[in-house]
Amino acid sequence: MTTLRRLRRNASWYAFVLPPFALFLLFVIYPTLQAFRLSLFRQVGSAQHFAGLYQYGRLVGDRVFVSAILNTALLGVAFLAIVIPLSVVLASLINSLSRRSTIFKVIYFLPQVTSSVAIAVVFNYVFQPDWGMLNSVLRSAGVDPLPLWLADPRLDLTGSRAGVTILAVYVGLGYFMLILLAGLQTIPVELYDAASIDGASHFQSWRYITLPSLRPTFIFLVMTGAVDAMARFADLWTLGGPGGTPARSLQTVVMYMYEKAFVGADFNRAAAIAVVFFLIVLALTIVSFRALLAREFRREPSTPLAAAFVAAPEPEEEGEE
Repeated sequence: MTTLRRLRRNASWYAFVLPPFALFLLFVIYPTLQAFRLSLFRQVGSAQHFAGLYQYGRLVGDRVFVSAILNTALLGVAFLAIVIPLSVVLASLINSLSRRSTIFKVIYFLPQVTSSVAIAVVFNYVFQPDWGMLNSVLRSAGVDPLPLWLADPRLDLTGSRAGVTILAVYVGLGYFMLILLAGLQTIPVELYDAASIDGASHFQSWRYITLPSLRPTFIFLVMTGAVDAMARFADLWTLGGPGGTPARSLQTVVMYMYEKAFVGADFNRAAAIAVVFFLIVLALTIVSFRALLAREFRREPSTPLAAAFVAAPEPEEEGEE
């Protein structure tokens, strides 16, 4: 009776939740279930025949699929390894400004709200070997230009992966910087004052106060940044096409799935790729969640307000003794 009474009392609120939940079922749950279903079938002519794990067996020996997974991992790790330290430096510098910090926030965040396709087109001209701006700057500095920014599939500083990593850092730097800046501004100034009184240097304050206080922010950025890097598509497709030219060095799993579905019209295999990629992302998310957040959940509430919230008793139901 208590459950029925609660449902009756909150019926008006469920009416507000129902429309977005219906859209979620239609555009997320239903396509996901359809992908699982399609991955178990095989197209023969105009008919679909149940094939079990046939599509997954084809992926086991697919070198292009393995290469796409490696490209996705390499580009994601390189992006996070560069953008997070740069964001920390920029956020610290802007946080130290007493005036005009808003101008820098807008300048660095502007690429985040600009079309990724438009940015990729501009960067394609920037990386041109003969007259591109990047090589022109290198020549002006007396450095030999690198002619193959987006045409060399090798995994080194002259390879195409380096060029698209620079592009990703340029786009994502402002977002990471603003999140870290928000984290820095939540650190109480009294902690730094107490450390200064105790004789701590600026580096020691940064090492023992700033970095530990930013741990939840780092966890958030690593997890969300990794997911965004694995789902990267528009800019890479603009620069390398569905095949990830040159030599598929820019082809991620999402691009390979697009190529199979909309270029090769093999929707069953594309669905199998989507399912495998979903399981990989799910496994990585669970592992990172347990590794990064387990310590956070084991911590005691750090403030009286948090402790009161955790220990707050549940409200009693109306009409109950």
